[in-house]
Amino acid sequence: MTKANAIKVTYQQFARGVGATDRITLDASLAWHKEFITLDAVKQSEWRFDWVLNYVIGRLDCTQKQAEIICNKTRTERTASEEKAVNTGGAKFRDHISRTGRTSGKKTVVKFTPAQVQACDNALASFPADTLKKQVELLRAYLATLSV
Repeated sequence: MTKANAIKVTYQQFARGVGATDRITLDASLAWHKEFITLDAVKQSEWRFDWVLNYVIGRLDCTQKQAEIICNKTRTERTASEEKAVNTGGAKFRDHISRTGRTSGKKTVVKFTPAQVQACDNALASFPADTLKKQVELLRAYLATLSV
C-alpha cells in the first residue's frame, strides 16, 4: 500500500463545499420535514430527541448508549464538546426537519389608535390610584376585547 498524496483545498473552496453540503442535505430532508409537520407534539418531540441523539453519535463518534447518557444530562453536567454537539444537533434539526429557525427574541410591538389610548386612559382614571391591581385587570380585559 502506498501513501496517498494530500489534497490541498483553499479556505474558500472548503467554505463553498460546506455550503453545497448544507444545500444538498436541506433539499434531501424535505420529505422528512413534510412528515414532521403532520405529527402531534409528542411525536415531534420524539423525532427531535432521536435526531439529536443520532447527531451526537455521528459528531462525537460514540455509541448509542454514550449518546443517550450525554443527551440525558443537564446543560451544566455536559462537557463543552458534549454541549456543543447537543446544541448543534438541535440547530440542525430546526434547519432540516422542523424548519422553524430561531426567534429573534424581539417581541411584537402592539400599536394602538389614539381612540384606544383615550379609552384606556378614561377607564383607568375612573378608579382611585390605590386600586392599581384592579386597574391592571380592567386594562387587560379591555385590551383582550380589542384583539381580533
